[in-house]
Amino acid sequence: MQHEELMSLKETGHKGDFLLPFTVCKTLLPDFYTTFPMHWHNEMELVYIDSGEYIETIDFENYRVKKGDIVIIPPCMLHSFKQYEEERTSFRTIIFDLSIVTGNNTDACSIKYFTPFTENRVVLPAVISADMPHYNELKSVMLKMMEIYSNKEICFELELKSKLYELFYLLFKCFFKSEVNKTSIKTGTTKSVKIILDYISENYMYPITIEELAETVNLSKHYFMRFFKKYMGMTCIEYINDYRLNIAANLLLTTRMKITEIAVSIGITNLSYFNRIFKKKFHLTPKEYRFNADDI
Repeated sequence: MQHEELMSLKETGHKGDFLLPFTVCKTLLPDFYTTFPMHWHNEMELVYIDSGEYIETIDFENYRVKKGDIVIIPPCMLHSFKQYEEERTSFRTIIFDLSIVTGNNTDACSIKYFTPFTENRVVLPAVISADMPHYNELKSVMLKMMEIYSNKEICFELELKSKLYELFYLLFKCFFKSEVNKTSIKTGTTKSVKIILDYISENYMYPITIEELAETVNLSKHYFMRFFKKYMGMTCIEYINDYRLNIAANLLLTTRMKITEIAVSIGITNLSYFNRIFKKKFHLTPKEYRFNADDI
């Protein structure tokens, strides 16, 4: 896959362009990595699993998804994924901004459907599997959107937009339900995690201490470390390194920057440390990773 598509953290996602904020990404897992850390962005994601199984985490809930499943990740939802045991997995992700279907107009569709959705007053199941009603209809629309986007034939933007409306018609008619279970505690946790992740995304190129991260959410250092590990599934240092290494991998493939320059640009000044943690994640040294770019 294209590794710039991995940079889907809030501020760096590969999301199409201003005129057509829509894209389709293909992911192989493992593809020199086995996990992608918790992140969020303003776009919505629809995932279709072509083969294998993996673990998708959405809003702190873990889902073991398999071939044929459809995963739905609403805008601004915290999510991550990782390899399941030794499974090799392939999945395609549709990423788009809701502005394609909502526009700037206030009409019946906006008031009755999209506003409640964006305000989290209605929710979707995170995973739609083949044994659920209307699965085949939803799968057909998703695969057709991928085909339209891939072929880009004349007037494809209009056809793509019509399919998005068809998709939301199915979602609202067959899958949405009113939100009744969301607690203020969970909402507060989500807000705190987003503040932390935003701080890391804005400062990863500088040294970041546990103390300063704890201060962003008004927690003690000790409680912050427990909080982070509980909700992120890894330590804070592990997450920061994972975040930095994803950026480093992209820079290795898309620029001619020296490896030492890349390490410094992501906030790591010790080259041997950078090489060590890079190889641990990707099973290749940075030099080998760049050399094997054509195979990625």
